[in-house]
Amino acid sequence: MGTDQPKIQANANFHLVSGKETFQKRDPRFIEYRKCWKEWPETFHVGEFPLFLDLEVTSVCNLKCPFCATTYRGHLIPKGFISFEIIRKIIDEGAEKGLYGVKFNIRGEPLLHPEITEFVRYAKSKGLIDVYFNTNALLLDETIAEKLIEAGLDRLSISFEGYTKEVYEKHRVGSSYEKVLANIDTMQALKRRLGVSHPKIRVQTVMTPELSNSLEDYRKFWENRADEVAYLDFKEMKRKKKKIIFPWACPQIWQRMAVFWDGTILPCNHDDEAFLKLGNINDTNISQCWNSTFLSKLRICHKNGEAHKFEACDGCYLRDSEIAKLIESQTPPK
Repeated sequence: MGTDQPKIQANANFHLVSGKETFQKRDPRFIEYRKCWKEWPETFHVGEFPLFLDLEVTSVCNLKCPFCATTYRGHLIPKGFISFEIIRKIIDEGAEKGLYGVKFNIRGEPLLHPEITEFVRYAKSKGLIDVYFNTNALLLDETIAEKLIEAGLDRLSISFEGYTKEVYEKHRVGSSYEKVLANIDTMQALKRRLGVSHPKIRVQTVMTPELSNSLEDYRKFWENRADEVAYLDFKEMKRKKKKIIFPWACPQIWQRMAVFWDGTILPCNHDDEAFLKLGNINDTNISQCWNSTFLSKLRICHKNGEAHKFEACDGCYLRDSEIAKLIESQTPPK
């Protein structure tokens, strides 16, 4: 790749610190899935259909985390719950087109949806091999945990800032440190009792400034409680930086697509204000949007280092974060 071409790397904001990565499976189809996940964005290859879909089952959340867009831009986000009709239409199309997986959340807390376990069951019945969602786990009681295991959930990412009550409850406003710890332990105990290894439990934190010097303590606290321990890079989400021109391309537009609870189809899961709306699943389908003229133009702009020409990308907090890291890595030490 030439020096003037965009820098692109899948999962650059994710960092595993303990445990075996969930994706270390020997199944040939799973190996092919992760190979495509890495190579499609790196080579700017557009497959026939996205590898993965982010399906927002609800935009409602039971917490008020100060770093989350759902909290400080919540007044701009329509509230609602996805219908089974939409879920069924999307997954049926995906199953026919070779879709590998789905994540049942974008904004909001998926365990608030009363049909979440049935969504998981349906996705698994259609042959999807990577079915999961992120959760704050406050509602992950024994009853729900057992239903998710029985439905076949492959993995579960639990968002948990740090490892102390003080730090956790500061950032997860409205949650309970003790209750969430107990819920995680209950899920793991259920897996042992039932003799299953799914869902793989990943605990992940946003690397806030106060946690940057205690990563080892964070790892030690969680390594015997979770199958994976990880952290995500901190992103400044309250203030959008505009007109940053830099040769960086987003991997998502070669890997995945997103659908909000109301059926709005988007090319990525970071466009929470739907600037890049491609249509609605009630009027079109995933395949048509994936191969649309608009998305093709967006990919070309990213490939040419001109992502700033699109309003949603100009100021995207993922883009800002990744560019800042690249600039820092290129800056000679003083």
